[in-house]
Amino acid sequence: MAQFQRKANKKTRRRVWTLAIVFGVLAFAAITVRLFKLQVLDHEFYKEQAVSLQTRDKVIYPTRGTIYDRNGKALAISADTEMVTLEARKIDDDDQRELIAQTLSKLLGMDYAKLHEMVEKRDSAYAVVKRGVEKDVADQVRAFVKDNKLDSIYLYTDSTRYYPYGNFLSHVLGFVGTDEQGLGGLEKQYEDVLSGTPGRIVTATNARGEEMPFEYEVYYDAEDGDSLVLTVDEVLQHYLEKNLEIAYKDNEVQEGTMGIVMDVNTGGILAMACYPDFDPNNAFTIVDSEKAAEVAAITDDTARAAARSKALYAQWNNRAISYTYYPGSTFKIITASSALEEGVINLNSTFTCTGHKQVADRSIACWRYYNPHGTQTLSQAIQNSCNPAFIEIGLKLGAAKFSKYVSAFGLREKTNIDLPGEAVGLFNLKQEIDLAVYSFGQNFTITPLQLITAVSAVANGGTLLQPHVVKEIVDSDGNLVKSFDRTEVRQVISKQTSATMADLLEGVVTKGTGKNAYTAGYRVAGKTGTTENIAKEAAAKAQGLDKQYRISSFVAFAPADNPQIAVLIILDEPTVAPVTGGITVAPVIRRFMEEAMPYLNVDPVYTEAELSEKDVTMPDVVGLSYSEAETKLKDAGLQVRIEGEGDTVTDQLPAAGAQISSKAKAVLYLGGKAPATTVAVPNLSGMTLENATSALQSRGLYIRVSGGAAAGGTGNIVITKQDVAVGAELAYGRVVTVEVSDLSQRSE
Repeated sequence: MAQFQRKANKKTRRRVWTLAIVFGVLAFAAITVRLFKLQVLDHEFYKEQAVSLQTRDKVIYPTRGTIYDRNGKALAISADTEMVTLEARKIDDDDQRELIAQTLSKLLGMDYAKLHEMVEKRDSAYAVVKRGVEKDVADQVRAFVKDNKLDSIYLYTDSTRYYPYGNFLSHVLGFVGTDEQGLGGLEKQYEDVLSGTPGRIVTATNARGEEMPFEYEVYYDAEDGDSLVLTVDEVLQHYLEKNLEIAYKDNEVQEGTMGIVMDVNTGGILAMACYPDFDPNNAFTIVDSEKAAEVAAITDDTARAAARSKALYAQWNNRAISYTYYPGSTFKIITASSALEEGVINLNSTFTCTGHKQVADRSIACWRYYNPHGTQTLSQAIQNSCNPAFIEIGLKLGAAKFSKYVSAFGLREKTNIDLPGEAVGLFNLKQEIDLAVYSFGQNFTITPLQLITAVSAVANGGTLLQPHVVKEIVDSDGNLVKSFDRTEVRQVISKQTSATMADLLEGVVTKGTGKNAYTAGYRVAGKTGTTENIAKEAAAKAQGLDKQYRISSFVAFAPADNPQIAVLIILDEPTVAPVTGGITVAPVIRRFMEEAMPYLNVDPVYTEAELSEKDVTMPDVVGLSYSEAETKLKDAGLQVRIEGEGDTVTDQLPAAGAQISSKAKAVLYLGGKAPATTVAVPNLSGMTLENATSALQSRGLYIRVSGGAAAGGTGNIVITKQDVAVGAELAYGRVVTVEVSDLSQRSE
């Protein structure tokens, strides 16, 4: 029995050992597999985990590239600021957490709840509290850290985007968000160029998460962003913006004004603006106070947020490239150019206007329905902006050729300008009536950019160019990275047709509906346009309202004999009557050209009629003998009136250096002084120039005339604007500048 028991125990031990060995082998195999997985298959994962526990990675933000105008003036810059960061796991206790949350929220102007959430993340090793902190605020944070002996708050060098000219060029420049990422305009379009490449500081940490000495730190430099040099000219941009704002206010425009200035020979945008505009330094502030109040009054959070977003997007929208509209009679430039190029009309062609034109079952009226133009040459038809004549031209051209030139001038596609948000118009030419109304710019849509690009082709010899805003990309050291120059799309019309159109369009300004754009000394070619917002009028009609919504425009280029620039200005719903391109917008073009042409070093060449109307600078004759003074004034082209007796001039009116009309009379005082009194300025609006001059002279005031329509012009030429308010008290002998317009130009 004992022997049997021994055999059984021995057998059991063998089984136990066998099982032990088997389990051991299995366990070893499992450990081997696990180690293989950890050390081979998952090596990179655990390596990264280990590195993340043993190192601290901090971002070094690059400096965003500068945006310059064509002459090197900085329009968007990144200035040195500081960044505040937090390591919440180093905060000692709840009292310190509360102190940090309370203090930083006040110093940094941040929401307390957000700061409180950050300090409560007790395992957080690194978090950005705020970027773009100005030095004075950063110094206060630094003092707070020092006073409370905190090792959880750090400050690093940073940069913040600034736009030194505020609202200037805002729709083109765009803006950046709180993270310095471009959100609109060039800032968005060229984000990859401007943003640069972030750097890093990788610092080793010990088991407690504390940074180790500097020898365990690796520094990767940030690469600053490249800069943009624009085609935009800061001076021309100022001229454009100023005149758009004046036009907006003078004409009580409801939906805004837009303008583009293009170099016709390169396609470069020299100026582009919309008014109202916004300040990219405060891009998320709603500029329109009424709209801001409406949004603030919405009680539902979701609805208020949606309304706010809608208002902001409308504010940021660059309508010069995204707005589609009926171009109206400005499009007649394209129709006439196409027909001339195809040879279906020439300078000897004539057109008869009876006040309307019958096409299929529709009678289409001329703007002079009750006083038809009669038989006209091509030149006269363009000057008169006669719709029946252009219907005839369009029908002569035919649908197929008309469509060919619409495409050739780039009006069916985007221009591919280097700005975000460009739209494209809509053509739907199906039948004869479509061709008839298309020929004078109705019932199809294009963008302002498409129109001025096409007109620039007409001006420059017939070559369609791709418009662009950026001239060059340069690196942080000023080295050229890339340049953008003239990009030809296609030849659309011949140089001969281009030159013919320049002459015809100059006639519009000297004799036709564009007379109010006449700029003394300079040859300006252009075309008026007035159209309607049919969709808006239909919506109003559906509500029982009989309202008109007009869009007035003018497109011009100059000098007509050697074009350099093209200018398009659009007023969307001006409300001061009469609303036409020739009366409402033409004066805006003239004001711009009067400033732009001298700036561009275009020398004026005056006709005899212009010289007779040219302003005169009053010379200084005080202290001269009467005979010497009289000779000097007459040489300047001024008439003379005498007050008092004596041989020596003791005073004069107006003062030396004053700009006055050559038809004004200077007053010389012999032995006395001019009256030291003030007089009330009369209301000159609607007066003829002769009557206005008399009204001012009778009060001892002088007149200075602005507005080319006065230069040997005929028609209903009256004062439309004065630079001194009615009833204002003005010193005796001072000058009042008036603007004249020809109100007979009621075309379109």
